Amino acid sequence: MPDVEMLHAYVSPKDQSSLDLLPEGLQSGEQIFRFLPGSDLKIPDFRDISTLRADSRASLEMYDFEGARTIYRNFLSWMFRTFDADEGEFRNDLLNRLQLRPNSRVLVTGCGIGDDVFALADLLGPEGMIFASDLAPEMILATHAGLAERSSESKANVSLSVCDACSLPFSGGYFDAAFHFGGINLFDDVGLAINEMARVTRDGGRIVFGDEGVAPWLANTEYGRMVVANNHLWSAKAPIDLLPFSAVNPKLSWVLGNCFYVIEFEKDTNGPSINPDIQHVGRRGGSMRSRYFGQLEGVDPGLKDQVLRAAADKKMSVADWLAQAVGDALKSSKP
Repeated sequence: MPDVEMLHAYVSPKDQSSLDLLPEGLQSGEQIFRFLPGSDLKIPDFRDISTLRADSRASLEMYDFEGARTIYRNFLSWMFRTFDADEGEFRNDLLNRLQLRPNSRVLVTGCGIGDDVFALADLLGPEGMIFASDLAPEMILATHAGLAERSSESKANVSLSVCDACSLPFSGGYFDAAFHFGGINLFDDVGLAINEMARVTRDGGRIVFGDEGVAPWLANTEYGRMVVANNHLWSAKAPIDLLPFSAVNPKLSWVLGNCFYVIEFEKDTNGPSINPDIQHVGRRGGSMRSRYFGQLEGVDPGLKDQVLRAAADKKMSVADWLAQAVGDALKSSKP
């Protein structure tokens, strides 16, 4: 497990203010985010249970009880056998999409019983850092137990927390990459969770996430209907429309029998790049910027036809003719 220094990376999920380390937890003003019970555990709980909505409460019912670890592990074993996939190879394929360096700083949300955390720890070097979180304390305790069993094998430093992925306790741009696989369909606000992963990732960093969702071309086949009948969550659509403006070079793919979507993108605060001032060659003329920001009130259709003819007679684009005509009119109207 990590030293205490990793705890200083956390901030208040409410306003990103710094936190003071106390024996019982992390303090922001009068609020203390307490560590989970256990003398050796330094795992802060950042949740505000009163704010959780139906989906998150349903998720807690599924994963936060004694025995959930076994049920979760049994489901994973069934899933990989069903889709005839090697679990280790599958996880490494997803994690390789993060394009990590040995000293990368990585966030894992909805970490479950820690399988992706363990795989990441093997990929990263001793300077690498993993911050893993889950809404359910039982899942975090399972991850903690798994790390304790393999601590001598793990290369990277790991810090665990209990938190709502829609309200992450980290400063903007803190991570080189953010990862989530399995569970985002049950988040209270999927778009906000995606935005949060992007917020805490630096420019140039990568975000990769995925969950159940049969590929759309299979949805109305017997194959797709059989999968959805097994678990209604497989009817979910890939939330590609919820990506933030900062998402560039996005990719959408399906894995495990085309029954799970995976979305990956690079984060750039400035968003996609274009030059909106390149002039069009042709009858209309103008640029993307002038066609959007330079729109004026409409005119009589007959007058529009006259403008088109006048521009053609002058061998000018409509945009240039209008700019000249309006400019001349403004000059003549000055006293």
